[in-house]
Amino acid sequence: MSSFNWIIVLFQLLWCLSGSNAGAGLSYRPGKCDISIFSVVQDMLRNEVRALLNPRVRYLASQQMHYDLYTFLNPNERHILRTGDVKALRNSHFNPKWPVRISIHGWAGKSTSCSNAAIKDAYLSRGKFNVILVDWSNISHDISYPRISQQFSEIAAHIGKFLRFLQKETAIELSNVYLIGHSAGSHISGLTGKLLKPQQIGAIVALDPAGLAQLGLPPDFRLAPDDATYVESIHTDTTHLGNPSIELSHASFFPNWGQGQPHCPNATAAEFDFACDHFAALYFFAESVRTPKLFGATAAVPVTCMKHHNCTCRETGTKECVADVYMGGEPLIPKRGVYYVSTLRSPPFGLGHVVRIRASIRPNFLESSVLPTQIFFKG
Repeated sequence: MSSFNWIIVLFQLLWCLSGSNAGAGLSYRPGKCDISIFSVVQDMLRNEVRALLNPRVRYLASQQMHYDLYTFLNPNERHILRTGDVKALRNSHFNPKWPVRISIHGWAGKSTSCSNAAIKDAYLSRGKFNVILVDWSNISHDISYPRISQQFSEIAAHIGKFLRFLQKETAIELSNVYLIGHSAGSHISGLTGKLLKPQQIGAIVALDPAGLAQLGLPPDFRLAPDDATYVESIHTDTTHLGNPSIELSHASFFPNWGQGQPHCPNATAAEFDFACDHFAALYFFAESVRTPKLFGATAAVPVTCMKHHNCTCRETGTKECVADVYMGGEPLIPKRGVYYVSTLRSPPFGLGHVVRIRASIRPNFLESSVLPTQIFFKG
């Protein structure tokens, strides 16, 4: 089939898929955020059409990155910030006295996704924060993951320049900044931290860090523990899309052994079924921000027990115990080690101070969804 015919077919598909954009204002409520299961294919096809018509589009995409600011003064209506745009920054509700929490989406993500809305709403439920949702969707909406993974350093450089811009204009302290990265966004967070040295970001939270092209890479090219003062990783899909390494962070958490999450597929109803485990880390973390001691964890002793799914409670040797530490939270409390976490089948997913070590569940990403009646956070 000729390139022209391919373009016609793609435009026809885009026409059929149109009309899935989120409504005005971003919040984790029906109709107020982009459900990726409907929008991802549409956006990827649109970008393929653009690249066929003008190959330079791929190389200019990083110039279109933007940063969506939300605060308690504008909880649902974004202020779009860009590096160097002093006027937009000064006209926004950015307040250097408040903590800065920056969410970086992964492959096929966007700032207006329901998963980003969940993170944003969780932080704003806690009070005064500058919540910034990075949008690099003009790059991420690419059918080729290897192609976008080659651009992570460039994306990180843009985010680093944005943070330097905020420092210059508002005198923020990097120690008061957290980067929350999902999947590919975890490694972009790490690369950003490397570029800002010798200064250090306060913390990086890696939500099911990507493993597709990052398995086996040396620390200079992926997330590493010294990329921030504290790095915490939450692994929920070590079998398919995630990264099982415990060398990415100071503290590594493996809910339900890092695979076969009990609520999948697909309690959030916001992603493709096959990615339910992969996105579980994000929704678990959002709940931990709202309720910091919701996800009790027990240390894996010895660490190899996590790989073999035969850990027991450290003090009693049984399958039910009191938590040693808690996963996630706001503010983050630094931990060291590898931890097991158990969760429930429906929100709220955490068990509080109790840890119930259970048999592992095989990933069930090929099963059909049964959508629950209540998928969005209350409050």
